[in-house]
Amino acid sequence: MMFYSILIILAIIIAIYLGEKHDINTGLVALALAYVIGCFVLGMSVSDLLATFPIKLFLVIFTLALFFNFAVVNGTLEKIAHLLLFRFQKQTKWLPLIFYFITALVSGMGAGFFTSVAVMGAIAMALSKSSGVNRLHVSFAVSLGSLSGANFMYSAHGVLFNSLLSKTAVAAQADVLTRDIFVVSFIYPIFIMLFLMLFDRKNSQITELNIEKPEGFSKKQKVNISLIILLMIIVLGVPMLANFMPENKTMQFINARTDITLLAIVLAIAAYLLKLAGDKPKEVMARVPWNTLWLVSGVGMLIDVAVKAGTIDLLASLINDMPSFIVPIAVTIIAGIMSIFSSTLGVVAPLMFPMIAGIVEPTGYSSSLIAVAIIVGAQSTALAPFSTGGSLILGNSSLSEEDSKKFYNDLLYKATPLGLGFAIVATLILMFIY
Repeated sequence: MMFYSILIILAIIIAIYLGEKHDINTGLVALALAYVIGCFVLGMSVSDLLATFPIKLFLVIFTLALFFNFAVVNGTLEKIAHLLLFRFQKQTKWLPLIFYFITALVSGMGAGFFTSVAVMGAIAMALSKSSGVNRLHVSFAVSLGSLSGANFMYSAHGVLFNSLLSKTAVAAQADVLTRDIFVVSFIYPIFIMLFLMLFDRKNSQITELNIEKPEGFSKKQKVNISLIILLMIIVLGVPMLANFMPENKTMQFINARTDITLLAIVLAIAAYLLKLAGDKPKEVMARVPWNTLWLVSGVGMLIDVAVKAGTIDLLASLINDMPSFIVPIAVTIIAGIMSIFSSTLGVVAPLMFPMIAGIVEPTGYSSSLIAVAIIVGAQSTALAPFSTGGSLILGNSSLSEEDSKKFYNDLLYKATPLGLGFAIVATLILMFIY
């Protein structure tokens, strides 16, 4: 088992290294290594290996991205963001916190992490330049807001986390753990924003913003908003009605067949027929995060091979060999360091979620604490300049070469360790709550 486990860990490291070094999708490298190790070292059949392809996960990411891309392509989400900023422009001293809430809303409404960081990051950098607000602080606001919104139970990350947890030994708690991840990842950044604003209150030379009132929503944008609201009403409302009417067979029949993934594709077809993307229908499909899809799928297959090899149990036992009181902190730090060089969705969550049961049983900690520690830790280093969040914000900063280099150093040497530090403090506090 030890040999196989070391081989799998090396394979994960090689997949990440080759992906970064040669600009190959890490998931494709992981898929190739899963085939070589699974079939030729562990003796798995090709059918068994292909059965590990995460079809549900693939569909979750694809269908939700396809549906919500209409709101991105036709400018609905960007207009919502501008409208909210216009309404709050007199409260410039609260700008980082305002940016956090607006970005979380835009992300939670379906933009997801990548799109909301790109859209809101560009707006934040422009406004921080004109208002004097610390750009590192609004960078935290955009990054954490994008993540917390996407972590909403029925948004991109939330559905993905639920799907991953449903394949582990804590599957029965998947809904509760997904909810706890969202609640914590939404609340703790508020305290981070307040702390940063208080700490920097004498250093920011803040001036009033002068944002012109954006035009009203077009007919297509209003229809798009209606479709998003309809999706949320069905997904949230049907289970609630089913709980209130346990004897109603029709309601139970509908509830058992209500699935956000398949609903999203039905509403996406409706959006196509209503021509909500205008003259850019092909862009809706082009914006589907194909790189993320293959990253998550390929690494997911390699992680399944790792489970068969006993690697997950071995890693969990290594963590459990640490003194019990530092286990949650160790989980946070490991997830944070891994996330600097790899994807939370594609690598950290698929690798560490299966460890939850193995960590919880001997230590007595709650599953919620460990699940939250993994995600809070992994997402704390999203501002590293060579991670997606940091690179998108840096790329949209429109700074001079000299200022861009300084901002790069700030993201790497200030924001990244500070973010991990905040995550450690949050985990320490949660240890007294859970």
